[in-house]
Amino acid sequence: TLTQLQKEIDEKLASQSYYVPDARLDLHVDVRRITAETQNVVGVLRGRDPKLAEEAVVIGAHYDHLGLGERNSLAPSQAGKVHAGADDNASGTSVVLELARALGERKRDLRRSIVFLAFSGEELGLLGSAYYTKNPEWPLEKTAAMINLDMVGRPKDGKLIIGGVGSSPGFKEIVEKANRTGLKVSTTAGAFGGSSDHISFYVKNIPVLFFFSGLHADYHKPSDTPDKILSADAARVGDLAMQAALTLSSEDARPQFVRVQEAQPAAGGGGAGYGAYFGSIPDMGEEVVGVKFADVRDGSPAAKAGLKAGDLLVEFAGKEIKNLYDFTYALRAHKPGEEVSVTVVRGKERLTVTVKLEQRK
Repeated sequence: TLTQLQKEIDEKLASQSYYVPDARLDLHVDVRRITAETQNVVGVLRGRDPKLAEEAVVIGAHYDHLGLGERNSLAPSQAGKVHAGADDNASGTSVVLELARALGERKRDLRRSIVFLAFSGEELGLLGSAYYTKNPEWPLEKTAAMINLDMVGRPKDGKLIIGGVGSSPGFKEIVEKANRTGLKVSTTAGAFGGSSDHISFYVKNIPVLFFFSGLHADYHKPSDTPDKILSADAARVGDLAMQAALTLSSEDARPQFVRVQEAQPAAGGGGAGYGAYFGSIPDMGEEVVGVKFADVRDGSPAAKAGLKAGDLLVEFAGKEIKNLYDFTYALRAHKPGEEVSVTVVRGKERLTVTVKLEQRK
């Protein structure tokens, strides 16, 4: 009986699946897509240099969280309770607001302009930053760099991680000089170590710095509350970000963008999860039939097959792809080493290539 099966599952903490011969299940699902409108918030400080003021440094953070935790909560039994998101990401939003105040008092030191951005929709897939990069307040071709602050409120023992230092040759030195308060900073060259709003800029060939104080047991739970924020250390993070922004605003030469050769992710990379590795990054801000690639990781199976950013995936191994869910399940049906036929639309062309899937590393 179902009661017996449930008891065994609870006791053994393992699946109790078994084969039912000659069984057929008809399932009808009424799927309704509910849309809602939200906002990004943008503020601009104009630089003083007659030429460099036409370029801007973006400082951003997402201000959305999980609400009552009906989806994406890591404490599903507490769905319905307020998920305050003190660290994720009231901390980053607070630092952006404070930087706007502090840099506003130092306008004379700004040669390039500063664009302050509070993104919405990050928890649903970087929607706010993806929308901004398609509808920028400041032209992307004149955006010199982007600093992203996501979960910076709990730098335990003064530890801070800064990703993306390899996206421009001078970034590591800038970070080291900006660290006036002695934070224990560890850096990563790549930008994909954390899935946050800087990715939307990186895939548009804009150098990025990603500030992050690390995961903790309260992540995506109602227990991520203000009393656990390390305010003094978060202020030190803000000081480092401000010094970096001042340097980026004042240097004569615009930062040169470098695309970093990155290791394969443990998950994600086109059809998030596990198993075979493909290597695409979906454009979550694009409403299309299919899966549009925001980028393709260098050296990945997708890149080796000639797939590019902007391609629209419409068929994978003979299966029609209408959305990211279709792609996820289609990819999971195949193993590393298998060759699959992939069809994309590029501009007005429909292209079919063969992709050899690889093992995740």
